[in-house]
Amino acid sequence: MPLGNVSLTPQLVQAVRDAVDIVAIASEHTRLRKAGRRYQGLCPLHKEKTPSFSLDPVQGVFYCFGCGAGGDAIKLHMLATGDDFPAAIEALAQRYGIPLPSRAVRAGGPPERDLEGALAAAARFFAEQLRRSAAAQSYLAGRRVATDLVERFGLGYAPDSFRALTEALPPRVPLADLEAAGLVGRSERGGQPFDRFRHRLMFPIHNASGRLVGFGGRTLGDDKAKYINTVETERFHKGHLLYGLSQARQEIREGRRAVLVEGYFDVIATVASGRAGTVAGMGTALTHEQARLLARYADEVVVAYDGDRAGEAAFERALPILLGEGLGVLRARFGEGHDPDSLRLERGEAAVAAAIDAAEDGVILQLRRAIPAPTASSRLRATQAGAITALLEPIRDPLMRYDYARRAAEMLGLPEKEFLSRVKELKGWRGVSESPGGGGGTGRGGGAAPGSGPAGAGSGPGDLAGPRVVRSLEEQVLASLLQAGRPEAAESGSAALPAPSELPPEEVFFDPECRNIYRNFCTLYAEGGSAAVEARAVIAQVGSQQATVDRLARILLEKPFDPGKSGLSESLDKLVRRWRQQRQRELMSEIAEAQRQGDLPRLASLLDEKTSLSQSLHRGARPGSGGSGGRPA
Repeated sequence: MPLGNVSLTPQLVQAVRDAVDIVAIASEHTRLRKAGRRYQGLCPLHKEKTPSFSLDPVQGVFYCFGCGAGGDAIKLHMLATGDDFPAAIEALAQRYGIPLPSRAVRAGGPPERDLEGALAAAARFFAEQLRRSAAAQSYLAGRRVATDLVERFGLGYAPDSFRALTEALPPRVPLADLEAAGLVGRSERGGQPFDRFRHRLMFPIHNASGRLVGFGGRTLGDDKAKYINTVETERFHKGHLLYGLSQARQEIREGRRAVLVEGYFDVIATVASGRAGTVAGMGTALTHEQARLLARYADEVVVAYDGDRAGEAAFERALPILLGEGLGVLRARFGEGHDPDSLRLERGEAAVAAAIDAAEDGVILQLRRAIPAPTASSRLRATQAGAITALLEPIRDPLMRYDYARRAAEMLGLPEKEFLSRVKELKGWRGVSESPGGGGGTGRGGGAAPGSGPAGAGSGPGDLAGPRVVRSLEEQVLASLLQAGRPEAAESGSAALPAPSELPPEEVFFDPECRNIYRNFCTLYAEGGSAAVEARAVIAQVGSQQATVDRLARILLEKPFDPGKSGLSESLDKLVRRWRQQRQRELMSEIAEAQRQGDLPRLASLLDEKTSLSQSLHRGARPGSGGSGGRPA
């Protein structure tokens, strides 16, 4: 069923929320450990060394105190895979066996195209054609691509025909779907459909979550374009994809290391050589989006580009991009004229594995290139120092940057303090002392994330990074309201929830997100007949308002609020009193304005409100709490 024809009803979204296992989703992207009734681990969404990621399987929420991301399992899937909301609902519904309701095509509108159905049908067609093609199988045998590798990567073959695909799949797969998926084009003159891929070995391309989004094709003939990819579609963007990532993701996450190569066959050759965590770009220079994908799963990247000048130039362009995402970078060398695929064919798998295992620190290599030998020329040393400063600028981790700067100063023959003073002027330098000692080391990877601030440093292995020392009164009240009725609240002797009529109006919450959470809580509380409100239900109510979901997740996952001497009732009274005091100040201005304009009816109304507020403040009673205080208006 095309995704556009899936009806994203509230019932479907809630069914997905109820079925999805947030622990299982998170475990696909990071290692978790049990900590009481919650789980903790390194955040899968940004680089860090100290665990700041926490999730509650009962309430179905997560929050990272380092990067500030939070929400429910659907949001976590979206952030980790890049899926938008409809795609996430579809993927999770299919994963957990939830039927996807269809909707009728809007009257007068174009029918929705089933891109995934067309791509999946094409993949099956290409795979079948490969089994039938002696020429394609002979080619693979010559490249030493075994059956297990063919199956792992889903390889196929597009026949040497302009109409093989267009005649084989329609009408079962509409021709318009094949066109929308980038598989079929139309001639400029007659507008006749034709296959875009002809006489090519086919490489299915998946996004990070494993969804098929397009193909790459390697010619088996004399076509001048050796490789072509699917044309850009709403799902296929070359700069946002890495070939082989869906197959390599698990190995990369477990080893915290990725191998980055240039071509599809390089991926296959490197995997065949025992290095399963290997991915490739899409025939273009490495992009920031691709580097961010790698940083989700890896701490360091071995760049295994070709050994020629073009490969070296590509490595130099990729280095600052990878460093900028907090990744440690190593460079594997294969010798002039070799890449992983050609080296494997000439010298075998062991040679490829050895070259990757012998990869050297990429920054050190560039330092050696920038400073080939000591020089007495002040001008040349100044030029070299400038180049090195630019090289070090993308490195986020201050200890890593310090270590490289210290080595560079030694290679330049400059006093360490003199060179460090120049490096410390770089944007992002965080004041590391000249003798950092043993606090955190200088190993590769693990650079701090943007915006993480002090959250990267916990006081111990069990501490989460970055929880605030003080919460706002509004957050304390919301935490207490959502904790009430839970087993741990009963065990701690927390006060019971007031009746719905005893709760103040939403105006007493000044923070817009807290007010939104409270409004939805009150609605559910009233509808539920005074039964305790589950956090999951509140999230379902505000699920489309992501800033509010993030705030709610943080409130829920910080340490449970202990009201101490000020219980829930007292805290609610404080909110009401605060509102009344602010309203009194506002009334003074409004009364003065009404007097200036001579608006007597308005003046009388404001004076009555001021009198009522003064009496309420004197009594201190909360609306509905047993006193006779007026309700804030």
